[in-house]
Amino acid sequence: MRNFLGALTFLTVIKVKGRFMPEEEKLSSSLVYFPLVGVVVGIIISLFFALSMYILPLILSMILTFGLEILVTGGIHIDGLADMFDGVFSGERDKNEIFRIMKKGDVGVFGLLSILFILALKIGLSYFIFLTTKSMALFLPVLVFMPAFGRWSMVYLIYRHPPARKTSLVNAFAGQNSPKILFFSTAYLAFLFILGNIILRLFVNYRWEALSSLSSNFQVFWKYLFLVLVGILVFLLIFLFVVAIGNFFTRKVGGITGDILGGLCVVTEVFYLFLSYVWLRFSC
Repeated sequence: MRNFLGALTFLTVIKVKGRFMPEEEKLSSSLVYFPLVGVVVGIIISLFFALSMYILPLILSMILTFGLEILVTGGIHIDGLADMFDGVFSGERDKNEIFRIMKKGDVGVFGLLSILFILALKIGLSYFIFLTTKSMALFLPVLVFMPAFGRWSMVYLIYRHPPARKTSLVNAFAGQNSPKILFFSTAYLAFLFILGNIILRLFVNYRWEALSSLSSNFQVFWKYLFLVLVGILVFLLIFLFVVAIGNFFTRKVGGITGDILGGLCVVTEVFYLFLSYVWLRFSC
């Protein structure tokens, strides 16, 4: 519980007072709970979206929902995205100059455009996912797991790539990049993701009356197996995507920084939304 609350305090504006404040040693040991904090953020914005749909148009609910996500996280990831694009795509080849640009307090053209483009993609993809599913029960899990996969990417990047600078925030997690942490965080996120989709398909697509009309339990088994395989495939594609972008930025600057972690978290969220749209487009 202590480590989870430390992760919650570090990744969101929800500040837990007293001994649960994320001192450096508590911060490093909280890494394994990053995806679970993402689930908490996802539940918050999902509940807000569901309630706002009672009084607001769909597109306005989408805009306010992703605005709430930025507020809940304190904007740290979207700020990292802007700094990452300003530095890495500035045209500079010298790593020290790239780091200097990333540390500047102002936001450049690339940073501003990256924020606008990413938010437009998140709102647009979510909008069409909702229109495709035509079901609040199928859409809400997409919102719940979107921040979770983004935070999981941070766990992998810290495990796989070295800090680009000695003063980087990533150094706070030194000694916590063991395979056990990556395996455990991956295992419980995959379990929650697959189980959640199975339960929702049971109650939304098939329903109890539809299940009772099936000719054999063999058909039920294959429907469940299909959902498990799709969940594994989605996880695998996200993993390959994070591997690719992690390798790209490591080649550019020699490792990762706090800004790169935050930026790639947001980029991974968009990739997850894209995969969700493709999956639901052909399964609903």
